[in-house]
Amino acid sequence: MKRIITLLAALAIASAAHAQTDSLVVFDTQGDNLGISIAGFNITLGDDGSSSSKSAKPKVKRVTTNFAGLSFGANAFTYHPNYGNWAGENQFMTDNTNGWRFGVEAFGIQVSLDRNQKVFLKASLNSSIDTYRFMNAMTLVNDDRGALMPEPISGTVKKSKMLAGYLGIGAGLGFKISKVLLMFDFNTDLLTSSYVKYKNPGKTQYNISGLNNIRYRTGVSATVSGFGIYADYSLTPLYRESVGNDGQVLSIGIRCGF
Repeated sequence: MKRIITLLAALAIASAAHAQTDSLVVFDTQGDNLGISIAGFNITLGDDGSSSSKSAKPKVKRVTTNFAGLSFGANAFTYHPNYGNWAGENQFMTDNTNGWRFGVEAFGIQVSLDRNQKVFLKASLNSSIDTYRFMNAMTLVNDDRGALMPEPISGTVKKSKMLAGYLGIGAGLGFKISKVLLMFDFNTDLLTSSYVKYKNPGKTQYNISGLNNIRYRTGVSATVSGFGIYADYSLTPLYRESVGNDGQVLSIGIRCGF
């Protein structure tokens, strides 16, 4: 530091003593920096590179995370003829059966594939509860052999339905078109619970078996500012092979927070 001050002082004395119109040494303050011109050569002291950083392109955020996305939609059980032990129940678990789905995306991670963030990959951890309402006064029970069987309910029956809970992971490819976020995804779900319940007149609820333990779904969604619609189709039949119906589930609804 002492050497720099001595150098500056010497240059200042030389500049003051120079009698020509164009000074040999010129000092110029440039904000927080000091500029010195000596015989046409420019020297800047204190340049921290901020000028170059201002002209640099902003860093693109490639990875983003999402929490607590919600979906709610209607379930439709696609029509398949009943067979085996269910063959005599023509109106049981057919296309007249409907219900709803409530889903939660607990965590999602999104990776942009381009600098403009127009194309991206996404992985997610999700859970859902699906319900299927029985149109007639019937329910499902596991008999002594463990086979899942339809069973009529006498008297006045209210809200006779089946519920299934799932925990799954998903992966998808997304595109951002103007303000619309278009996502194509594939999900693998693990069955965590399955039971039926009804009121006749009191509430009755018990667990059942016979549903497929693993479910594969493919779907599409379109959202704007985190709100939109979805549709997905189960590639796996709802029930296990030989249970009595090979129907699959189509779900359509709304989603938010994704």
